[in-house]
Amino acid sequence: MTKNPYLDQVQDNLPRILALFDSDGTSSSYGMGDRYHWAWGLIDFANGTFQGAAHGMARLWHAGLWPLETSPKRFHARLEAIFAATKRLIRKDGSLEEAFPREGSYCVTALVAYDLLCTTSLLREEIPEDKAQSWRAIIAPMIDYLIKADETHAIISNHLATAVAALLHWHRLTNDRRAEQKALIQLDKILSHQSKEGWFKEYEGADPGYQSLCTYYLADAHFQRLDLQLLEPLRRSIQFLWHFAHPDGSFGGLYGSRCTRFYYPAGVKELTEQIPEARALASFMEASIAQQRTVTLSAMDEPNLIPMFNSYAWAAVMKEKGQAAQRGKSPALTLPCQNQQPMRKHYPRAGLWLDRGTTHYTIVSTHKGGVIYHYQKGQPPLINAGVVVRNAQARLGSTQAINPQNVVCQQGDQLEIRSPITAMPRQLPGPLQFILLRLLSATVFRSATVREWFKRRLVALLITKHRLWPAQNQRRIRLGAELQVEDQTTLVSGYRVVEKVGAFVSIHMASQGYWQAQDEKG
Repeated sequence: MTKNPYLDQVQDNLPRILALFDSDGTSSSYGMGDRYHWAWGLIDFANGTFQGAAHGMARLWHAGLWPLETSPKRFHARLEAIFAATKRLIRKDGSLEEAFPREGSYCVTALVAYDLLCTTSLLREEIPEDKAQSWRAIIAPMIDYLIKADETHAIISNHLATAVAALLHWHRLTNDRRAEQKALIQLDKILSHQSKEGWFKEYEGADPGYQSLCTYYLADAHFQRLDLQLLEPLRRSIQFLWHFAHPDGSFGGLYGSRCTRFYYPAGVKELTEQIPEARALASFMEASIAQQRTVTLSAMDEPNLIPMFNSYAWAAVMKEKGQAAQRGKSPALTLPCQNQQPMRKHYPRAGLWLDRGTTHYTIVSTHKGGVIYHYQKGQPPLINAGVVVRNAQARLGSTQAINPQNVVCQQGDQLEIRSPITAMPRQLPGPLQFILLRLLSATVFRSATVREWFKRRLVALLITKHRLWPAQNQRRIRLGAELQVEDQTTLVSGYRVVEKVGAFVSIHMASQGYWQAQDEKG
């Protein structure tokens, strides 16, 4: 083990990342990274996200941190194959996909364009100009798509931030004014939806896990263009985020709008010299990563592996460069979860209460029916995800869906939340759904208008549309070290409370539930 936990994780996972890519030069899929498509043949399209791994590889190579005995010729050939394969994956409109054919994914197109632009920039001294030009030609259609298209099914700030960073890189490289103008439009959209409390909107509210990813891309945009004055929005972001690192080393959770508990380190790490709270958070999370007390790169599945790999690779480089520079500096600020001075903080727009005493740290989401994360010194954490109800058809509903209209009353140490029970979308896809999706992909999804309408309907079905049940719950929480919870659920005939459900997620969210060391306890 090194003193660089990011680099340890990168070195541990680099073999499986390299193994994702087709290395057979005679294959039509040479350079593709989606093994489910090119190796297993289980899906009829390739997830473009994997092509972005070129960025993390180039980042390590450029910094002299590449851990393998790879010749420059072989390394460059690998990246050339990734670029060439990306060209074959790009649709006529310039887009890539992640979930289904002709998806027109704004997010994945932005992600791969950004990562390949970073790759080109990092290796500009090593590759000939004609090679650089050919790589830019591959990226150009994706940039055109980002300029002409938009993401309309929700406000997902980390997606928009990815596009902002990609478009600014392209503008700096080519002086394409259209790219700069679209970057500013998307940036304005992000900032107009940034709460005064500091958080960036992810679907219906604040999600610390995905905000760390949003911060990653916005930090890069900030250092590209200081004139955009992103330091203060980023400062507010970090000053919100650092409250959601927990005493046990974990980060984020079920109280977030997307229920994620991962942490993307590069953006926070990049801001440590300008924002003291970023330095404190980065230092704390480095120790957590080393002990796997947060979701790490090793715990990520393939669809989310590449963005996390790139973030870890960049953080590893910054850590190596900053080891000597940090010596002799004043210690970082104390994180809220490490400070023992009593504090009570309320973020009304996020629907989050924080309560801290000398021996405890508590987070409560009132928008989510009273989801509780409670840490008491010397005790396992208490995570109460809410109340689950089963109806006569054996379907489930809960208090966990986001609802800013929940009735909240706070008096002293008493917090009372009245919330409705809403249906939980739990259906797994079957053959008929896949047949329908492929028929749509081959026909009407050629129209961007129809495709975006479908995405909006899908998001409503799985995430944002809350179907009310004839039931409600009143949760009383007594804050303090010896936290107490009492639920009074009002039900009609045929409905009953499900006992002892443990942690659960009420919406469809692929990025929730990744493993961390604390999961083995309890």
